[in-house]
Amino acid sequence: MLSGNMLRVLQMLSEEDMTLERVRKSTRLSERVLESVITALVEKGYISLDGDLAKITEHGKEVVKKTQL
Repeated sequence: MLSGNMLRVLQMLSEEDMTLERVRKSTRLSERVLESVITALVEKGYISLDGDLAKITEHGKEVVKKTQL
């Protein structure tokens, strides 16, 4: 199950790739909270990191799509 913060980050990334700093500023999450959210999303295969750039994966897109039904 996804937390509210995880889902919010996934939805943002489904619209466009973002740097971690931009995600942090957009969500207003603390660095510690965002780090745990990003780590969990990467471990679940919902997002990938390319340096500091976060990108949603196909699996992540499917999850976002299911939550919008």
